[in-house]
Amino acid sequence: MADKHYFSAIVDRKEDDLVVLEMQFGHEVIIPDIYCPQGIGDGSVLKISIEYDREGTLKRRKEVEDMLKK
Repeated sequence: MADKHYFSAIVDRKEDDLVVLEMQFGHEVIIPDIYCPQGIGDGSVLKISIEYDREGTLKRRKEVEDMLKK
């Protein structure tokens, strides 16, 4: 089963091909607009999820271990 967490972010503004998201506690995150749904604008609320990629993590660990052995 995947570990998922959801939170909201507010679109503060769009700058060229970037979107500035307002997070909790006044933090801002800037992401490429290709990761956002079409039709969003200033003030839009986005629901964001984070999922742990166990397989990707194990693969990355193995790659790092292999590099360190060289």
